[in-house]
Amino acid sequence: MKINIKKKTVILWSIAIIAVIILPDSEMYYQQYKLRSEKLPEQYKPYTTLDSLKDNDYEVIKLSRGIHEPVIQENDSTIVIITKRDHDSEKESANNIYTWYKINLKGQITDSLQYQYNTENGIHNYQTFNDYIVDVDQNTYSNWLKDGDTTHYPYKNIDDTKIFSVAETENIIADRDYMYDDIIHSESSGNEYKYKLTVFKDNVWNYFYAEKDWHGYPKNIPNKKAVDFSNAGYEVDKSTGLIQRDHVQKEEWNARTFWSLKNLSWGTGNGSGRNGWTGTSYFSIKMPKKTLHYKQDAFIEHPDNYVRDPFTFFVYQPKNGDYMLLIDEERQLYYLIRPKKIG
Repeated sequence: MKINIKKKTVILWSIAIIAVIILPDSEMYYQQYKLRSEKLPEQYKPYTTLDSLKDNDYEVIKLSRGIHEPVIQENDSTIVIITKRDHDSEKESANNIYTWYKINLKGQITDSLQYQYNTENGIHNYQTFNDYIVDVDQNTYSNWLKDGDTTHYPYKNIDDTKIFSVAETENIIADRDYMYDDIIHSESSGNEYKYKLTVFKDNVWNYFYAEKDWHGYPKNIPNKKAVDFSNAGYEVDKSTGLIQRDHVQKEEWNARTFWSLKNLSWGTGNGSGRNGWTGTSYFSIKMPKKTLHYKQDAFIEHPDNYVRDPFTFFVYQPKNGDYMLLIDEERQLYYLIRPKKIG
């Protein structure tokens, strides 16, 4: 009889210990079990990532953006995309390659311009404004954006012999269209410096030097030809959007076990952090000829099922155009989706 009581006691204690171990993770076990029955519908299995999108009518061209220069609407049928790529070099690690691409309504690159230079040696520094590519270190500008001329024309110092006062500087830069400022250090022991200001005003490029007390740093007027993405239609959960979310698939419960050593720090309690599922979002893209599809990773929050994508696209689709431009700000990439050339 005593033996039976001992066995029952052992069994009860075993059940209690198992319960103590399992109960804190009951939600995790439930969600893992539930996921086994949530199979991906067949129609979404062919979806690929945007990088791997394959189609008979369209192709995806990926360009590394690398800078925050705007996309420029050069004329009704042409936009200009500007990219920067770091150039690997053991001797000169600051080498960069800037490229300007002219793209027509078919999404085809009709012309391009490329400059490679070192950002640290002060020989070149290219800035883009409206119809001009300006080398603010060499004091030259090019009209390539509007007419394809790659010649760099010089512009002059307003006064070679003068450093302008704060009041004079403010008067010169008033009502300007564009300005770029740079600090010019002297080689004196006191490390004196002045400002070099490149200004576009009254359709003329000039530069001049301002005294160190200026400290104006006024904001540049936005590029008048910059493409506006604010009304581009990026509303993935609305029927009016150019990109629509078709489906979200939960794939793995993300919370850690209660007994993880990461959760047992003093004063942190469970510490498992944000609960939810890792999974995949499946999207459709409305193109002029057809609808394309792609997928990307997502996180689905618990318990409201709110979907968080790792990045979002800003979208540009031109009037009467056949292509779409997606900008991934998070990873600094352009995706140009355009019709394939026939023949």
